[in-house]
Amino acid sequence: MIKNFDEFLETSWERNQVVGAWGFNSNMNFSALSPEETNVWFFEQVFNFLRAYFGLVVPDAMELITYNATQHLQKSGLDQQTFLDELMLLMKNLREPLWTFRLSLNIVGFLRTSFQVDNPVRLQIQEPCSFIVWGGPDETGFQNFSISYHLFSTVVLEGQEQELWSINQPILEKALQKWEQQSGHMIDVVDSTGDAPVQQYGFDRA
Repeated sequence: MIKNFDEFLETSWERNQVVGAWGFNSNMNFSALSPEETNVWFFEQVFNFLRAYFGLVVPDAMELITYNATQHLQKSGLDQQTFLDELMLLMKNLREPLWTFRLSLNIVGFLRTSFQVDNPVRLQIQEPCSFIVWGGPDETGFQNFSISYHLFSTVVLEGQEQELWSINQPILEKALQKWEQQSGHMIDVVDSTGDAPVQQYGFDRA
């Protein structure tokens, strides 16, 4: 159970995960909202995030924690087509306002094999990737997205003259900029682990 962003980073360090993280503070006053209004706000943030990152990530598992950890719900094996409906059903059974929402994600990518050079295979890549929102009483609505740096290295793909960075960085940059437009907040670097070369809209070419 992740309680704050520092704990998230510490966990990433312990697992030797090299990630970059971006996000923003929503500057929300949750004390003026009812529990139902708070939970609707959370749902809207998830919806906006998925719209911005459509085609780049798909939901894999989610974790919901209500204020003071009175309820802790987890669900894995999520289906992209039915995820929002499942989330809405879970929220209807909450007795308290949400405090933390975490969505673990799979990264959508394409792989060229020596057998099908001209036909890239679409697949889901299981590298560290997540979207986390904190809210409710005593919070201000901090949101962050993190993704593994391993997909943004200068390794050259076999049979091609392109680095992983040159293929994937433009996709990440576009998604971060779209999230900025969807949310109405400026996206900025939050932090990184393992000295990953993060910049405002992705990773620098190291």
